[in-house]
Amino acid sequence: MATTQPSDQDARPSGDTPPPPVQAQRSPAESFRGGPPEPHGHQANHHQLTERAHEIADHLASEIQREEYPLPGALRRGWVVLTLYLVVLVALLALALAAHSYSVLPGDLPFTRELQEDRNPLVYFVLYFVSYIGYPLQSAVIFIVVAMLLWLFHLRLEAIFLTLTLLGDLIGGALKLLVARSRPSPDLVHVTQQLSSFSFPSGHTLHYTVFYGFLAFVVIMNFRPSWERAILVVICLALVALVGVSRVYLGEHWLTDVIGGYLTGLLLLTPLIAGYLWAREHYDSATLRKLPAP
Repeated sequence: MATTQPSDQDARPSGDTPPPPVQAQRSPAESFRGGPPEPHGHQANHHQLTERAHEIADHLASEIQREEYPLPGALRRGWVVLTLYLVVLVALLALALAAHSYSVLPGDLPFTRELQEDRNPLVYFVLYFVSYIGYPLQSAVIFIVVAMLLWLFHLRLEAIFLTLTLLGDLIGGALKLLVARSRPSPDLVHVTQQLSSFSFPSGHTLHYTVFYGFLAFVVIMNFRPSWERAILVVICLALVALVGVSRVYLGEHWLTDVIGGYLTGLLLLTPLIAGYLWAREHYDSATLRKLPAP
């Protein structure tokens, strides 16, 4: 007689719960990633990664294009500089026309008298010295010394551009002849030295703005930060700032003459610095030889 084998269900005692199903063992990599994703989740993650890759590629492409073609930013800066340049030019032309039409403009006389009330000997000495070194003979000596020093320091390109600052004196002289404004009268203010040349614009102020302004720029661009460099820059900028005050204090110019000198100096200094920066990129400063193209 055949015997029947008891099934697993029959072999279990009644009342026992079935054991949980055996789960497949996950690999360490699957455990770290949280197990294999569902098919739908895998597609979503793949889509997100693709979009992120496209974003990174677009960003890198824009950065590379910006490095290779920086023209839009340069154009924006150029338009700002050009606009400011035109504003200064219009202001100078308007002031020159007013100075040609009137010997004394509003604000000239009260400003000079207020400034000349302080007769402190130290103030007089400082302001007189600032003006004294700006007369033709003293200016020529200073220019020769500074140009020779630049040449000896192998800053020969800078020495050449420093020579171009002398063109400002010629342009200032031509403007004086065009405007033909008389100098302050001793009947109105105290005049230290009566000069026969015309008054507008102030030649001292124009010369200091271009010459010492460019010299300060050269020092900043070519010397490492140090207390010597800081002193040279401060001296140059102090001369530019004080020369206008000194010309009015000594009674040799009106306030509007000085303003005209600063405006003319700025109009000449801007293209001078721009030309110097261009030449600095294309020519070696020491040998004046053209640099190889990058």
